[in-house]
Parts: sequence; structure tokens; C-alpha cells
Amino acid sequence: MICEEVGWPMVRAAPWRTGPQLAESGWNSGSPISIVMDTEPTARWCIEATTVLQPVTCAKRRLSASLNVNEFAMSVAAVELETAARDATTWMAANECPDVVLGTRVLWMLDTCAEAALTARSAAESAAITEPVLGGVGELLAVIDIYSQTLHDWQ
Repeated sequence: MICEEVGWPMVRAAPWRTGPQLAESGWNSGSPISIVMDTEPTARWCIEATTVLQPVTCAKRRLSASLNVNEFAMSVAAVELETAARDATTWMAANECPDVVLGTRVLWMLDTCAEAALTARSAAESAAITEPVLGGVGELLAVIDIYSQTLHDWQ
């Protein structure tokens, strides 16, 4: 089951047998104990991480749009992305993801954000905005999109 609001897996309760099926399975009488799958901590973490990663997503979009504007806009957007990625990385250090693979992918995405921001800022500040530089920043932004989609589809 996917949470429509954030796209992350949600917790499901185990189905319970009732009546004759319960007696046949060898269970004692009494009320069943609710069993929650171990994805609950990861689901909670994902909901919190979505809030923390929102400024990163917005800053990434602004950097992408600024590539066609001018050096100043690109520099400002790069600083914003760098700051948002640093803040999210700090949050990640204090709030470890229960799923190691998911946490690693988020950190890779944040590292790529920092690299894209550094490249864009350096190019804008040195007035070295050329097609290869813009292409490199565009490729880094595409990698960020891939990581974002992977995280969105995480199940």
C-alpha cells in the first residue's frame, strides 16, 4: 500500500484468521495480537524525510530553471541548493534511516545536489558558463531526478 500524499510505503496489519481457520491453525482462544510489519519505522522516517527534502527539491528546480537565465540567477540558485542539501545532510546525520539502502540513496542524492551546486556556482562566479559546463550541470540534475524518482517509488 502506498501513501498517496508522499508516495512512501505504509504499514499494513497482518491478516488474521477467524473462526474455524483459527481453531485449525492451533491458536489458543483469545484476542489476536496485532502484528505490525517492520516497515513502520521506515515509513515514519520517509514521511519526516519528505518534509526535510522539500527545500532541496525546490532549490533543484530553481537551479534547473536558472540555467537559461543568467549568471547571477544561477549563482543564487546554486547557493540555495547547496544550503538545502547541507541542511538535509545534517538532518540525516541526526535521524538515521532504518533502511540502510534507502538512507544511502538519499545521501547519494544529497551529495549529487552539492556537486551540482558547486559546479554551477563555480561556473557562474568565474563567468565560465559554456555549453559543456551547462551540460555537466544538466547531467547532474538529471541524476538527482533519477534518485528522486527511485526514492518516490521505494517500496
